[in-house]
Amino acid sequence: MVWNQGFEPTKQLNILLAVITVLAFAWILGGQIASLRLADRTVTVRGAAEMPVVADLATWSLNFSSTGNELAAAQRELGQNLEKTRTFLQGFGIRADEIEMQSISVNDAWANAYGSDVQGRPRYTVSGGLTVRTTSLQGALEAKNGLGKLIGSGVVLTSSYGPNFAFTQLNDKKLELVSRATAEAKKAAVQFAKDSGSRLGGIRRARQGSVEILGRDSFVAESEQINKVLRVVTTVDYDVR
Repeated sequence: MVWNQGFEPTKQLNILLAVITVLAFAWILGGQIASLRLADRTVTVRGAAEMPVVADLATWSLNFSSTGNELAAAQRELGQNLEKTRTFLQGFGIRADEIEMQSISVNDAWANAYGSDVQGRPRYTVSGGLTVRTTSLQGALEAKNGLGKLIGSGVVLTSSYGPNFAFTQLNDKKLELVSRATAEAKKAAVQFAKDSGSRLGGIRRARQGSVEILGRDSFVAESEQINKVLRVVTTVDYDVR
């Protein structure tokens, strides 16, 4: 070996050893970084699941009013309308204990009126209503379709909200639905690993979306449909090796 002029052999040897040490450290560190990146490889997949269900509860709000210059007469008329409506609803299979009376209100049009403002106007307007919560969904539908007959009998119906149909057993179906969605996500992850020549590892992280209750038909509001669809999407991160 030829020593460079101006450098002592010991110093040159130390420099050489230092260079070798740095290169070795860089090689080791590089291997660790490569291993870390390999271990950190993940694939994110989504799985969706849907389940058809049938509503099990119908709710319906019917509101009425009657007017007159005699409060007692207006109240009596409202009471008769409410009873007619109860009988009408029960005729479609809705039970008496599924029909509740709403609070009654009275408006006195003359209380704050002056002079000619009260002429030709009935003094009292008495308002009330019924709330229906029934498991007889078909009965509620048929009753809605027959409202014309009720109105034709002289009942003054000021508004009708419903019937609306709800599915109340969501918690009983959620576990099965999420399990299906997770299985679909795994299918996608397995296919990805196969296509990429990798090996699928365990779940790194899983995120579940909210369970949606959708109407079977997109052109009708969900609350107006008896037939519904439960839907959930899960997002899962898998390790890939």
